[in-house]
Order: sequence, then C-alpha cells, then structure tokens
Amino acid sequence: MTGAADAALSVQLSKLAAGRGAALTNQDGDQSPDLILHSVVVFGDLARVATQLQSEAVASAQEAGLSWATIGKALGTSRQAAQQRFDSRRSAPVADTEATRIVGPVSRSEEVDHINAGGRQGWKLVRSLHGEHVLERSEGSWEVARVSVFSPHALPSAAEGWEAASTRFPDCFYIRQHGLSGLSNSAPLSSR
Repeated sequence: MTGAADAALSVQLSKLAAGRGAALTNQDGDQSPDLILHSVVVFGDLARVATQLQSEAVASAQEAGLSWATIGKALGTSRQAAQQRFDSRRSAPVADTEATRIVGPVSRSEEVDHINAGGRQGWKLVRSLHGEHVLERSEGSWEVARVSVFSPHALPSAAEGWEAASTRFPDCFYIRQHGLSGLSNSAPLSSR
C-alpha cells in the first residue's frame, strides 16, 4: 500500500475502534483512559480477524491456481515464508462428534445445498473453511445464504432474521431459523 492508502485505512480502522467504545467517552468527547484501553482490545480484535481473513484470502488464491511464489511476492516475502505461514494443511482438523458435524470435502457449487440439508436436520453453521464447513447441533432448523464480498448485492437483512455465521474469503455465510420471516420456502441467497 502507499502512504496515502495506509493513512486512509488507519483512519477507517481508528473510527471503527472508536465506534466500538463510544459508550466510554465523556460528554466533552475527551479520551478517557478506559476508552484508550478499550481501543487496545478492539485493535487486537481487528488484528486477529484481519489475520484470519488474510489466511482465507491466501487459501482462495491457492485454490485459484496461484503459486506460492506469486503469493509470496504479493506479500513481499519469499515463496517458502508464505507457504510456511499460510499452508492450510498445517492447521489441525476438526473432528465429527455428537455435537459437531463436518460437511466436506465439498465443492463451492454444492456447499450451500449440503449446509441447508444439515440445517433442516437441526445443524447450525458455525465455521467455514475451504472445502468443508463445521456445523453444531442446535434447536430448530436453519437455512444458510452465501454472499461474496465482491457481490454488488446488499447483504442479507437482520430485519428478515439473517445473522452472520462465518466467513471464508471471499464468501460470507448468513443463517436464520427456518420460518423466522415467513420466507422459509423461498430460495436462499446462495446464487450470489
């Protein structure tokens, strides 16, 4: 990034951090020690989520056929360093249990149908990885919608019962209980 782009991103992230601690400001808008300490926590949360999203973006680049050398160059590092840091085969697998079900390996074109089939049986989406999804046993039945961050369409509405469940770059997965908005017979938003 350039200096100007870094500065613009810093301002946006600072506003996001400040907004998450808005209740800690006094009437004059002064910075209290509690607000500053809260910002430390919020920036930690942002860094953790950004690191996870970067890992997912690298996995997507790999799935798209980009080499470790190309990914390393984009990151300003060597092929070996990029692979050591981001190779998804290094992460510990999630196991099926009575309370957890793994859907996968599954292709992107099939995943929403498989997750919705599990949702109708009371399995709620809690985590998405490349090629597999983690569902947990829950009350009721669930439906899922997948929206790409590159899509020009609006995200599923909380007013219609949708809530964010997981991300797997470049996709965001939303869930809602079947029948919550009276739209349970409508097609999920998986085509985006």
